[in-house]
Amino acid sequence: MADLPWTWLAIRASGITAWGLLTAVVVWGILLRTRVLGRLAPEIRLLDLHRWLGAIALGFLAVHMALLLVDPYISFTVGQILIPGTAPWQTVAVALGSIAFWLMIPVSFLGRLRARMGQAGNRWFKRVHLLAYAAWPIATAHYVLAGTDALAEWSVGLLFAGTGLVVMALLARGFVPAPGPQRQFPATSGNSLTSA
Repeated sequence: MADLPWTWLAIRASGITAWGLLTAVVVWGILLRTRVLGRLAPEIRLLDLHRWLGAIALGFLAVHMALLLVDPYISFTVGQILIPGTAPWQTVAVALGSIAFWLMIPVSFLGRLRARMGQAGNRWFKRVHLLAYAAWPIATAHYVLAGTDALAEWSVGLLFAGTGLVVMALLARGFVPAPGPQRQFPATSGNSLTSA
């Protein structure tokens, strides 16, 4: 382990961390939609956690990509990292990572501008958010194909655990309907019920 270059270790660690955080973003986003946790996790806290995890995931992804620029064994350029299909090493696998990155950028950008754009911001955010759903399986394919130790036992266990969480959250979304808006009833004398 002592003879391994620090850049290789840091590239692996930041990439795996970014994938784990992206998995958490997907799971929390699905839980936010279904509200399957009920009162245990208020919607605003799930939303804050979803946004926070997304920002941290992008941060680790930026570190992962920046470290590729200083790796002494494979010389990547900025263009080769950002433009799919131009990498000198594992071209398809690296292209998948680049595509996953580009799929996450619009939802992150519009998520911060959404409130300022009004109804148009909501419409555009919903459309762009669909792109973000594709980022996770593409990032997972990048992890499996480009990860130098992706098939190690610990890594396979991590992949199965993350995938299992996403599948369980999707099943919850399919079987637990999102709550509808609360109906308001007029207050009447003798009846204190104001909402259902």
